[in-house]
Amino acid sequence: MGLARFLQLSDLHLGRPFGWLPPDSRTERRGDQRRALEHAVTQAIERDVHAILIPGDLFDLEGVDSDTMAFAIGSAFDVAGCPPVFIAPGNHDPYFEGSHYWSPRRLAARGLKWPDHVHIFSNATWSAAPLPALEGVRVWGRCFTANVPSLERPLEPAALARVSAANPTGFDVAVFHGSREGYLPASQKLTGPFSDDEVLRAPFAYLAAGHYHQASRIVANDGASSGVRLAYAGSAVAIDTTEVGAHGALEVRVEYGNHRRPFVEVELVELDSRKVYDVTADVSGCTSAERVDRRIQKALEDAGVTTGDIVTVRLTGRLARGVRYAAPPPDLAARVFHLRVDRRALRPDHDLEALAASDARTTEEKFARALLQERDRESDPVQRALIESALYYGLDAFRLREVVPGWEDLEA
Repeated sequence: MGLARFLQLSDLHLGRPFGWLPPDSRTERRGDQRRALEHAVTQAIERDVHAILIPGDLFDLEGVDSDTMAFAIGSAFDVAGCPPVFIAPGNHDPYFEGSHYWSPRRLAARGLKWPDHVHIFSNATWSAAPLPALEGVRVWGRCFTANVPSLERPLEPAALARVSAANPTGFDVAVFHGSREGYLPASQKLTGPFSDDEVLRAPFAYLAAGHYHQASRIVANDGASSGVRLAYAGSAVAIDTTEVGAHGALEVRVEYGNHRRPFVEVELVELDSRKVYDVTADVSGCTSAERVDRRIQKALEDAGVTTGDIVTVRLTGRLARGVRYAAPPPDLAARVFHLRVDRRALRPDHDLEALAASDARTTEEKFARALLQERDRESDPVQRALIESALYYGLDAFRLREVVPGWEDLEA
């Protein structure tokens, strides 16, 4: 019985601008990315894996700064004991002749060269590379050649026509970038689509997929292998505030030999030192901004947030009339690495039901009835939200004699 080990790492997006962070924090977050890649290589060595698999988007976009390129190409993998590395460029870092990342000529002009143990799949069709340490084991890969959405299906029969049968003494692994149909996140583009059925029919014992930033897997008990057939490791480091939870790489273990079907299992290897949280704080009845701060603080404590984490706090409920909440104070914001407060569900404590049921005798009641009727006739949720926003601000003007933005943020 043989045991093959791989470390699967994807969607690191080196060079990401992180525009949603303050300038100082952007630099630190890019440092997190570098440390994650260094840690991944260290883990690969310590776990004695046979290869590192990178199914795309190692870089964020063509043209990242030269220091980041020098780190990734000239030093990150150039470490004693680093196993072979197989990279299948994705839609963010596609392979093409003039690429700053992949072109040997352009790299040489910068004094850079990928280490000899790094294999880059440079063709949009499937090709194989042997894994010298494991007889009969091959790594197949394909790349993107442009950063544009593609409906080409990487696992349809025609695309797999060049994939030859696996060696009976070993197995085949696939490394590619693409979209699992039916699971497309709202923030990502459909590109290189494939179905679960195509995965199950594919000749590979295991498929290392990149593109989706949340970890997921497909499990099967027939075909080329049993256990985990395909897995996304997700983004090695969370790219934005929507990517909640832990992030890192996968250790992939394949048991094979003795004329049995390979069995595959995966294990998360955490690489991101920060976790991303999305929590809710009900601030109903708060009579001051300080009370809102205390509710936020309690929500952070209840969620187990630590000082290095990235947090979105969604405020809900009805604030007491006249209370405004613009942003958390510096001492509360300093409680975490980055704190974003979402006020879109927050409303002032105006009784719309009572206004709708009133006789509409006063100017305030007539105003409220008119906007409530207009809101109820509107089917577009965005327009409904705008009408309701105008209604609340109008009621503020009637009752508080002022209109001060602060209790909601439709663009958040």
